[in-house]
Amino acid sequence: MKQHGRKTLISAYGLLALGVIGCGTGEDALEPSAEAPPGTSHAALTVYEQAAVDTANTSASCTPLGNFYWEIGNGAGPLYGLSRGSDVSATTVMRIASASKWLYAGAYVQSRGYANLTPDEKKRLNFTSGYLDENTTLCKDAGTTVSDCYGPSHKNVTYRPLQNGRYFYDGGHMQKLALDDIGARKGTGVLSVMDWVNARLGTTLPESDSDVAPAGGFSGSAAQYRVFLTKLINNQYELSSKLTVDSVPAWQGGPNVSFTPWSGPGQAYYGLGHWIEGETVNGVWAVTGHSSPGAFGFYPWVNAARNRYMLLARSRQLGGDEEGEKSRACAQTIRKAYELGVPQP
Repeated sequence: MKQHGRKTLISAYGLLALGVIGCGTGEDALEPSAEAPPGTSHAALTVYEQAAVDTANTSASCTPLGNFYWEIGNGAGPLYGLSRGSDVSATTVMRIASASKWLYAGAYVQSRGYANLTPDEKKRLNFTSGYLDENTTLCKDAGTTVSDCYGPSHKNVTYRPLQNGRYFYDGGHMQKLALDDIGARKGTGVLSVMDWVNARLGTTLPESDSDVAPAGGFSGSAAQYRVFLTKLINNQYELSSKLTVDSVPAWQGGPNVSFTPWSGPGQAYYGLGHWIEGETVNGVWAVTGHSSPGAFGFYPWVNAARNRYMLLARSRQLGGDEEGEKSRACAQTIRKAYELGVPQP
């Protein structure tokens, strides 16, 4: 059927099993039309785009966030995107903090092949390995290697046997994994971590000295991260069909959860390097999407059906887990407005 010049396709989908996960509902997949290509112009907006723009500008969850860029798209690329404010665009490079985790997990699984992952590797990717940071200082000295970052002068990752098998949100799991995998690589230059990641993901993320901390040290723009999300949607990665596998409870008070920064509503799980978001409908918890919010406010998301992505790019000078949650709340409000064609409060 036609709505405001847009062809609306209704798709049904099934969800991969996740223990207590049930079935969700289908989502409308709005395809871009020739008369209204994605962009940043306010001219000739559809009712869906206008609702999203109004929500980004006036919603209670978005107005405190300052300037940011947001984008909604599918496997073909952006459907619509817009900057709120003048200093953040699709190409603004920023620190993405924990959004790095999804990229590194994707590259690692791509390099190994999921079928070849050992139980220990999976535990380092879903943060149940017991390897934790004693010192949270980012490894950002010029020329530092992953091995240097892991060692006592920087991250000082240690193994805590009592935490083995329990969920503990911490970069040490991935730092230990990177030590075994790319330990001699530097943050920039020859044999760089980002060269390794880009080669496996088909991305063009920039190098930075802190790349040697793969759980939180990467930088990038919305446009650069978009490549990863569209390839993920288009089944071009080993991780594409594995977004709910090896997942563990990751909400406050969940079984075998030692530490989690999750402050969103209800339950959440953690898969291979990313969060699994959901909601309870008629008493059954169902997956709604996958994400990897960063402490400076960068929020990438893919829906449960893997036919839609969203990005909200903002960069605070001082970070914290709450900044990622603020971006998540705003992004999901904008997304709801876009799908319903109704501005959200």
